Amino acid sequence: MDVVSIVKFYDSIDESIRSGLNLMGHLNISNSTILIKPNICVESTALKNANVSVELVDAIVDEVFKRNKDFTISIVESDSEGKNIDRAFENSGYLQLQDEYRAQGYDVSIVNLSKEPTEAIACNGLWFRELRIPKILLQEKFFISVARAKVHELTTITGILKNQFGCLPAKNKNMYHRQIDKIIVDVNKIIRPDLCIVDGMTGMEGSTRGRVRELGVFICGRNPVSTDAVLARVMGFNPSRIRHILLAERHNLGTLHPQVVGEQVESVGKRFRKPRGIIAKLGVYIPESLRPIARHLHRNLLRRHSD
Repeated sequence: MDVVSIVKFYDSIDESIRSGLNLMGHLNISNSTILIKPNICVESTALKNANVSVELVDAIVDEVFKRNKDFTISIVESDSEGKNIDRAFENSGYLQLQDEYRAQGYDVSIVNLSKEPTEAIACNGLWFRELRIPKILLQEKFFISVARAKVHELTTITGILKNQFGCLPAKNKNMYHRQIDKIIVDVNKIIRPDLCIVDGMTGMEGSTRGRVRELGVFICGRNPVSTDAVLARVMGFNPSRIRHILLAERHNLGTLHPQVVGEQVESVGKRFRKPRGIIAKLGVYIPESLRPIARHLHRNLLRRHSD
């Protein structure tokens, strides 16, 4: 049975994550090489709600090492048009996290996927026939995808499935936006997570900035579609109306109707604002870094029109 857990945050992130994993059932980490891919969108700590918190990643790393202290862990993310991931790693505390674990004798490293060697993979995808992927993502591994609960102009939500889009090493990822739903599915078929965790301490009505909503939950699952379907419902959306989630279910990346354990959606959910229609339609042409400006201009136009 495909199980997704929802747990509230109470006293510590460590205890909450341990509870979420235990509710899922036995977690078999089948490889000693662990890759953790947090969603890191911005360099600035002033926009910290756009990024997965380093405290959550610390809790995940600690939980992994409790199973075996000899595991090798790499925390991976790529550059994008709006950020240099090396600066983001440093500003957000990931470099310090790496150094603290290394000082204790643990094998932890942070990896810029945009600087890693790549390999061309032939694929009969919805969009790609060949896709260049960093080799580190193609090795035998246990892959943990960690997303943030956010609204996105192009994909309604940015959850686990969208997080793998960030594994593409190109800095100019907006060139993929016109076919983003198909490309998300193609990437997930090649780089499928073994464990999915959503940072829902807060949610945000935007991908890099927007209204912050207090959720106070973590969502844990084994399959990306299943985890995102629960996340969508927690945010007040119908996952069957989110195209990339629906496409991904058709390609066996999970189910829209997993068994939910722990907290129930009705007790923790909140209704998030949908992405603005005009920005969503124009978003395929607007680079990520310019979307906040586009939203601001759009709000001003609406205000003038109402006056």
